[in-house]
Amino acid sequence: MARKTASLDSEAPKKGAKSSAAWVKEISAAEKDPEFRKFLERGRRVVKRYMGETPDAQDERTDSKFNVFWSNVGVLKAALYANAPKPVVKREFDDYKDQPGRVAAIIMERLLSQPFEEEDSELNTAFKSAVEDYLLPGLGQLWLLYKPEIKDEQVVDEQVEMEYVYWEDFLWSPCRSWKECRWAGRAVYMTKAEFEDKFGEEYTSLVGWATKSSKDGDITPEDTVVKKTKVYEIWHKTKRQVIFISKDCSYELDRVEDPLQLRDFFPFPKPLLATHTTNSMVPKSDYMMVQTQYVRLNDLTVRIQMLEDAIQASGVYDKTNTELSALLNGSKTNRMIAVDNWAYFAEKGGLKGTIDWFPLQMIVDALDKLRELKNEAKAELFELTGLSDMMRGISSPRETAHAQDLKAQYSSVRLQYKQNEVASFVQEALRIKGEIIATHFDKDIILRNSLIQLTPDAEYAEAAVDILKSDWGRMYRVQIFADTLSIPDYNAERQGRIEFISATGQFVSQVMPLIQAEPGAAPFLMEILQWGIASFRSAQSIEGVFSKALL
Repeated sequence: MARKTASLDSEAPKKGAKSSAAWVKEISAAEKDPEFRKFLERGRRVVKRYMGETPDAQDERTDSKFNVFWSNVGVLKAALYANAPKPVVKREFDDYKDQPGRVAAIIMERLLSQPFEEEDSELNTAFKSAVEDYLLPGLGQLWLLYKPEIKDEQVVDEQVEMEYVYWEDFLWSPCRSWKECRWAGRAVYMTKAEFEDKFGEEYTSLVGWATKSSKDGDITPEDTVVKKTKVYEIWHKTKRQVIFISKDCSYELDRVEDPLQLRDFFPFPKPLLATHTTNSMVPKSDYMMVQTQYVRLNDLTVRIQMLEDAIQASGVYDKTNTELSALLNGSKTNRMIAVDNWAYFAEKGGLKGTIDWFPLQMIVDALDKLRELKNEAKAELFELTGLSDMMRGISSPRETAHAQDLKAQYSSVRLQYKQNEVASFVQEALRIKGEIIATHFDKDIILRNSLIQLTPDAEYAEAAVDILKSDWGRMYRVQIFADTLSIPDYNAERQGRIEFISATGQFVSQVMPLIQAEPGAAPFLMEILQWGIASFRSAQSIEGVFSKALL
């Protein structure tokens, strides 16, 4: 962003405002870290390559003629986050007699699920954008905000919003592991109205205001006309403080003591990171790990296209036979051409002695070889990326069913790590949201927004909310299953329900003779059934029905 530094006043605009020098130094050191700068440079190149653009103007070979990278990312998007998450809130020990605890889990599950009911909801969009950044530059991140709605000095509603964080705007202290991270934050671009609403008018003249230039890249139409200032929002985990900094201002814009009181302090999960090692948290894009194979495949495609363009009827002929020009370069329709001095023309061997055609067979042979090399290059690339033909929806009729199963199984094993990473990321984000709800939401708002009073479990609602507000972090856990985020496997879902019904039916048929012989054993046996039901994920929604039936 092209900016003009504002002149700084000698006095702090707010009483007790602290110098920002130490934090400006911290931020600058993190931004200038060689590995981090390399990550940003590589990330921009990868995004351009994904869009089919030439990352380096001096290297035309990388101009995407065969953008299999775009295709592969599309496959991975569908496998990692094709559907809205279905959060499952579980009691820590699945105590089937704990009815208020069970209802507390249902309440929280409803509150976490509501924003995902629409595919184009902001939360869905945020998760999808984070996953895309994970697959392209190699870093995806979100940010959760507590937003109370206040009217007439009364809180009338409360929401937890989830914002996508652009990958270049997220910053953290250099560290080897997330546990060692002392602080993390993001850059926020604010208009004057947003800035004054947040920090007050006295700071407006102390920061620079500018529009983004086209050199900055990744700009929106608004960026080119609306003046904004760049503010760093830093969450200092060590001291549990939030500090707002502008590099143009010599004072901290604001400092807040632990505003959300979260167990792990940060209002965001550990970022989704591509390949990195234990000596640094700075990731390297998956594309960069197999860049040579992508470039090779692109080069082969370019060569094949050039040879295909060369396959045409080309040759030379005797210039003295002007009639041949009309025959060779004229209309495509059949016709006869009158030839002068036929005897001389025939003496030279007719067309055979007058025309010499370009040797196309050499090109055709080279083309066949290049196509063979291209198939080998694709196989090599898919082996490295773990994306088999089966995952890409391509199947050879010559392959046996066993060979196809092996391909699919191998691909799923390679993909499972990424699926688990995304599922853990989504799960942690929703766990933080649940903690904000339990800590800050008013009891009546929780009851109203969850609609639990309209269910058969209404009698446990009050006690359930009390449990949430007192023991949420200790007694409950949020689970996100990776298979619910990918393209749905209806067969797997159906199989899970069939297994539940079969197991229940088998148990009932086995104990029925005992109940008929000894009716007093029925309550005991039904409690065993209820205990078993609690372990079935597919039976989570109907566990309460069984509980009611046994009362």
